[in-house]
Amino acid sequence: MSITFLHTADWQIGKPFGEFSGDKPGVLRRERLTAIDKIAGIARQRGAAHVLAAGDIFDFETGSSLLVRQLVQRLAGHRDVTWHLISGNHDPARASSVWEDVRAAAPPANVVLHLEPVAAEIARGVVLLPAPLKAKSCVSDPTAWMDHAASPDGTIRIGLAHGSVTGFGSEGDAAVPIDPARWRSAGLAFLALGDWHGTKKISDRVWYSGTPEPDCFADNEPGHILAVTLDSATAPPRVERVRTATYSWLKREVPVIDATGLDGIAGEIAALGAEAQQHLVQLTLTGRAHLADRVAIEARLAVLEASLFHLGSDLSRLTLVHDVTDIAAFGSGAVRAVAERLSLQAASSDERQSRVAAQALLKLASLTTATAKDAAA
Repeated sequence: MSITFLHTADWQIGKPFGEFSGDKPGVLRRERLTAIDKIAGIARQRGAAHVLAAGDIFDFETGSSLLVRQLVQRLAGHRDVTWHLISGNHDPARASSVWEDVRAAAPPANVVLHLEPVAAEIARGVVLLPAPLKAKSCVSDPTAWMDHAASPDGTIRIGLAHGSVTGFGSEGDAAVPIDPARWRSAGLAFLALGDWHGTKKISDRVWYSGTPEPDCFADNEPGHILAVTLDSATAPPRVERVRTATYSWLKREVPVIDATGLDGIAGEIAALGAEAQQHLVQLTLTGRAHLADRVAIEARLAVLEASLFHLGSDLSRLTLVHDVTDIAAFGSGAVRAVAERLSLQAASSDERQSRVAAQALLKLASLTTATAKDAAA
């Protein structure tokens, strides 16, 4: 008796990605649906007839019936794979929730909704013990019922749940607490978890798969699913992490004093080649830069941005330096006079006035530089 299945979670279909502009949110939302096709392809490659999705299938509790139909149709299109879905804290299965829309979409037999804590035999000698969430948070462990769920001796018991393992992540103060030793008390061969968006091994028999498509700049190894093989109820599971991500989200902190400080990240982006268009990068710049250097830094960031799907830059920790030499670069006349006045205001003890004046001075320097370039051309 043996079974190979895929463990996934946190699809969060319909995530708005409101922090992005233009068509980027739509692209990222579509990719979360496309990930379903990738998972089905991996299931076929690994000979896995079952995919266990550990909650947060949707990013909303009530919402778009169109997205629901799109997901159901996508799952139905892979009829050689059986999809086992439970609810999570983003999509709890309570009255008038998105799950009623899923039922109304008439999912086929290969889409199985486990919205009650009821054991289900998914293959001969293999029982799935689901722990769907009915609320966004709870004080009791939703997997506790598994301890008392009966099954014949030798049955491979698989737990499927969504929440935070106590003592991990939220340090035992989880909105949905799960005992990391549940596998032992409930006799589980494997406990498949969702909620932590990266791949995480809690123990040999307890894993978070993470989200199949990254959705933030967290450094927790997102963008994977797990291929799990259980040879018996007692044999150690064999777990393979399989990458599914199309888009990569990178976070970097870069110390700079001038535009050459960006050489390293520019080289990293260049090495990606065409794949750079599938990367989102969040840069935090630190250090101190004189006025002209700050203008050059921002100009180079604009060039780097064009190579990527997205570039976010946090310059709040990059201190703007302006002295007599910087102000002299404005030449003479009215522009110089404005620069001198802004420089004095930027040195004010009034934090708000100082910040506004510094930004205005930087804008003036940028406009002056652009005008000089146009004149030279």
